[in-house]
Amino acid sequence: MPAKLLILSIAPSIFIALYIYFRDKYEKEPFSLLLRTFLYGILVSAIVVPIEHILMVYGRISATSQLSFIAFEAFIVAGLTEEYFKRFAVIRVAYNTPYFDEPFDGIVYCVFSAVGFAAIENIGYVSTVFQSMPTETMNVLILRGIMAVPAHAMFGVVMGYYLGFSKFAPSNKAYLYYQTSLILPMIFHGFYDFILMLNLESSQTIVIIFEIALFLYCLRLIKQSLVISKIYFR
Repeated sequence: MPAKLLILSIAPSIFIALYIYFRDKYEKEPFSLLLRTFLYGILVSAIVVPIEHILMVYGRISATSQLSFIAFEAFIVAGLTEEYFKRFAVIRVAYNTPYFDEPFDGIVYCVFSAVGFAAIENIGYVSTVFQSMPTETMNVLILRGIMAVPAHAMFGVVMGYYLGFSKFAPSNKAYLYYQTSLILPMIFHGFYDFILMLNLESSQTIVIIFEIALFLYCLRLIKQSLVISKIYFR
């Protein structure tokens, strides 16, 4: 794949990562830790891909209908597997460090992990299209750049919001926040994929409306997390 396409494939992830980095008002995270989180987001794809293949085989064998298979693929194969390992990257790299010292850090690190994963996924999609249908490459780049990559990032915002609170909440609430940090992004991710996999005439429209609603929700989560994080730097 030409270097130009490689750069364009990664560009949406870098742009989103920088946006989240500059939204962090009170204490910037160490660049080295952010880079490690981003790279771990890339590396976990090496675990995700074979697990997804195994789950797909199981799904084809056990599904009772085409609809149940699509639901399994969307919510379990993609939603659960990918969100679990994106969160794993954050927990492995950043969660237990002294730099994770405010709720908003959950959003920062989860988004960096998510866009790292999205970057390598984007490279894979663009490379495949470039080799098989080169004239469609730019269309895929644009479509994924404005839909798929931002979707991964927004799932990361939701994950990070709850993961951040899981570290600082009272013990009686921390476990609930921790579980929600996986369950809610998994549901959002699964719904996104499920609608697209149904391949209805209205699928694209539904997904666009969903992404707009999710974007507004994420802006609210970012604002709330920043307000609460301010307490830690008075």
